[in-house]
Amino acid sequence: MIRYTPVFRINERGYAGYVDARYSVRLLFVSFLTLADAVLTMHLVQMGAWEANPLMRYALETGPAFFITTKYFLTASGFLFLIRNGHLRVFGGSLPLKEMTDGLILFYLGLVIYEIKLYYIV
Repeated sequence: MIRYTPVFRINERGYAGYVDARYSVRLLFVSFLTLADAVLTMHLVQMGAWEANPLMRYALETGPAFFITTKYFLTASGFLFLIRNGHLRVFGGSLPLKEMTDGLILFYLGLVIYEIKLYYIV
């Protein structure tokens, strides 16, 4: 069993808190999946597919660097929002926001697997 040691810090209100090291690993994994999604999306678009998200379609039309930067920034900032506000609960108090990070990872993993399958079909 792996033990994670919390890193203590003082937040802006002067309260001691901690950042769990597991979320750093999750952020790296989401970052990798986001970049894989961006590269696969660009290849699929070159092969005749189209980007369904209008914001990402605009970013892709602007250029590959802008597309990758926009995709990464939006995903990473959303992930960091979930961690930073992890103490808040949604769905009637039954689910803390920090726990939604696992769902984000599963979503991106499924998306990358789907795009790999599309890549070999097209």
